[in-house]
Amino acid sequence: MSLGQMSIAKLSVIYLLLGATVNTELAYDEINEESQEKEEVVERVPIFTTEQHSKLINQGDRIRLPCFVDKLDGFVVLWKRGETIISVENRVISFPDNRAKIEGEKNGNWLIIESAREQDEGTYTCHITAFPPQEISHRVRIRTRPEISSVQDRVVVKEGDTVDLSCYIKAGYPYPEITWTKSNPRDNFGVKSVGSGPDLMLQNVSYDMAGVYRCRADNGYPVYSDDIVNVTVLHKPYIDKGDGFVHAHSKGSIPLSCRISAYPKAKVHWSYVDHKGRGQEISGENWEEKSVYSVSLPASEAKLGDYRCHAVNEFGSQQATIKLSNLAGPIKFQSYQVENSSSVYNLTWSGESSAPVSQFHLIVTRDGSELINTPVIPSHNTESNWTAWYIMTELEPSHQYAAKISASNSHGQGPFFGPWKFGPEKSGNSGVEAVLIPSKYSAVLINLVMTFNLLLSRF
Repeated sequence: MSLGQMSIAKLSVIYLLLGATVNTELAYDEINEESQEKEEVVERVPIFTTEQHSKLINQGDRIRLPCFVDKLDGFVVLWKRGETIISVENRVISFPDNRAKIEGEKNGNWLIIESAREQDEGTYTCHITAFPPQEISHRVRIRTRPEISSVQDRVVVKEGDTVDLSCYIKAGYPYPEITWTKSNPRDNFGVKSVGSGPDLMLQNVSYDMAGVYRCRADNGYPVYSDDIVNVTVLHKPYIDKGDGFVHAHSKGSIPLSCRISAYPKAKVHWSYVDHKGRGQEISGENWEEKSVYSVSLPASEAKLGDYRCHAVNEFGSQQATIKLSNLAGPIKFQSYQVENSSSVYNLTWSGESSAPVSQFHLIVTRDGSELINTPVIPSHNTESNWTAWYIMTELEPSHQYAAKISASNSHGQGPFFGPWKFGPEKSGNSGVEAVLIPSKYSAVLINLVMTFNLLLSRF
């Protein structure tokens, strides 16, 4: 840098600090007259190697802005915000709470602002005191923590009506996105997405729409905000009787259960249905746990046949029938996809029976059409639990398969249970998961091993 350029840089800094506008052309003329006899002036304007930035900084984080040129060559670097000078070279002149500092490096520096606040938002300009002056600006926005609140904490609505849920943003920049989710103890607190925006309308409300609705505000800040609305639906009783089938044991007690959803809480009573369809109220130990209403019958006194679970409240009533039988059942399924072989499945199931199960009856359909109809011999049993399996081969990914099974004991053939839906890529029924088994045996060899084990179990 020439003597003239250095003098211009110093004059620029002085004028800037005084808040005056620097007339660099006049300053250059005056100084050039003094120095033109001493040396030849070679003017060079530094070129920025820093690009302009627009930064979104989380409140509380550090702001770090660059200012670098190809060759500083003695020019002075200043940082400004609007018309206010923050720093000259590596010295901070003015900044609130002493949160700013300069980190100098070759051919430039960094402006560092600790613990970013909302008031730090704005445009920051790096000024190089060359002729003409060179500037580059960075835009800084401060992202603030979102805060959301629900308009109602609790809403009570009758089944069939419409209700509006609302939440509003109390704070947060940029403006947060609002989403809604619902959870319900009846669904094991499973969470599902139900909408977006500040308002959520629930139309033709059904009993299963009761639960906890959560509105969530998120704008990218590390911590989101949420609030909840508890929705209570006034409704008549609804009964889930499960399999609707209970196997009769000869010892101990026999529990009959039905799951009831009702609000207000329902009154429940049990009855035995005689051959004429008339209900005879029964006595027994009654209890309730998590909406499951049960009655315990002494095994020695229990009659085979249909039992009725009847629930009533001010909005209506419902009843369900559960069969108590000495036939085999209920039957529970599991499905095993053979590892590394997407076309092979191992269907496994177990059924309850006090009397020995002579055989199971398996029916498999593909896309609704019968594919397999065959008896299957039990592989083993533990007390009253009887298990069997069947290898399915050559399954095709584009088709849907389903299985249903009944079991026969000395009292006859029981009802079919199912269907269990399965396929090469996915399966599911009553929350049972598909699991993998090793594939070092082919399907044929697995069936041979199964048969061999069955023969061994009978000796």
